[in-house]
Amino acid sequence: SGLCWAMTPLSFLSVLLLLALVITAAAAKKPTSHPHVGILSAHNPGPFDVELGPNDLKELAAGKSVMKQIEDPAGGSGGKALCIQDISSPTSSVWSQILDFNSYVGKVPKLKTCTTYLTESSEDHKRLKVKMVIGVLPGYSYTCYYDHKFYPSKNSLTWSLDYEKYSDFDDVQGHWHVEDVGERRCRVFYAADLKMRGKVPGPVMNILSKKALREATGWVKRESEKAAERMKEGPTVPGGAMPQN
Repeated sequence: SGLCWAMTPLSFLSVLLLLALVITAAAAKKPTSHPHVGILSAHNPGPFDVELGPNDLKELAAGKSVMKQIEDPAGGSGGKALCIQDISSPTSSVWSQILDFNSYVGKVPKLKTCTTYLTESSEDHKRLKVKMVIGVLPGYSYTCYYDHKFYPSKNSLTWSLDYEKYSDFDDVQGHWHVEDVGERRCRVFYAADLKMRGKVPGPVMNILSKKALREATGWVKRESEKAAERMKEGPTVPGGAMPQN
């Protein structure tokens, strides 16, 4: 308190003004909403248009993931990466893992926070908005808000950023699709397209792109097969039914 009383009214006012400027500048760094409502082309729910050759099927049967290149639905050059994985579990068990966002931490590599902040249902899909914080490398942590839509009749989950909130990624579009291949087994397809702001170091971009695709199908395979072993008789989410809160 001695420091405050030693200040003249003018110097004290100057300090308050400086603090106000600092607080305002800090707040200005992250707006409350995103600067746009989408740049990347969105994924449509349903199957991916991709062919699997004999070598691909051999890799999948051996428990390995397969990476494929798919066309950009908007006709862009270069296409998009897709990761495919076979899982020894019924589709319902896989969806139980994918849709249980509040249990992601500890399962998903490098994920620090994952919380659902909005859930609502419509006639053909369920909407889930989720906040995630991922720590890629020391000094590189990203906070993003995602808008997911689950379509049970199409066995698909698509998502983008929640553009009503500010995210550290510039844009994201993603798609999970799960197909029943019989004998309580399924095939999972996963694509996640990412656009960053500014220049990002190569190792960070690698972790966030192709490596992330393999890690995503990997953790879903591991956790779904563990859950299927624990509950052989009844899945958490009935096949083809809308998950309930």
